[in-house]
Amino acid sequence: MQPASVRDFIESLPTPGERRRAMLIAAAASVLTPFAAPAHAAVEIEGVELPETVTAYGQKLVLNGAGLRKRGYFKADVTALYLPEKRTTADAIYRLNGIRRIQLNILREFTSSTISRIFLSDFKQSATEEEFKKLIGPIGLIGAAYSNVKRVVKGDVVNLDWVPGTGWMATHNGRQLTSDGGNMLAINDELAYQIYLRMYIGPAAPEDLRNGLLGLTKLPRSND
Repeated sequence: MQPASVRDFIESLPTPGERRRAMLIAAAASVLTPFAAPAHAAVEIEGVELPETVTAYGQKLVLNGAGLRKRGYFKADVTALYLPEKRTTADAIYRLNGIRRIQLNILREFTSSTISRIFLSDFKQSATEEEFKKLIGPIGLIGAAYSNVKRVVKGDVVNLDWVPGTGWMATHNGRQLTSDGGNMLAINDELAYQIYLRMYIGPAAPEDLRNGLLGLTKLPRSND
């Protein structure tokens, strides 16, 4: 049965021919509607809903994958990887052009000193000794930006983006992170961001997290 608004419209048409054509179109639409592709539900992990697409710096990104990151026995955050196009290997992601986003959906409180210490440890583990020495400058800038955050708490969202032509950008709950001098954080060193990606999808990353971010693990949907 057609909705009342559709029936009213058809009955308002002036000639039988027009009413008949409108009824045929409406009937065809009602048959085809059930076969329309359903909208993708958001991914949900630990109560955090992750949209299938986001817009970052004017570019549409798709959710490549996501996973739960732990620190010891504690659940630290739900990590999501957004890319211009889906990729299933780390090498393909490193080579991908365009904006890349690591999103951290925080699950417990961390102070700035803890954040800096964890970052430094993970970064050093993911870089070669030569790379780490080469990147002392960018590492110092990132550490200073983290120290300006003071703390993060459950529900906070931290985005760490690579923006071609600008550099490594970071936001905390939508607010741009700044360096010690109050300038916007924009580290134009792609190697530094590549190593940051390795922390999540490189060989030293936890297997469950790496497979989730690479899209190799089926993720739960919010309407499942």
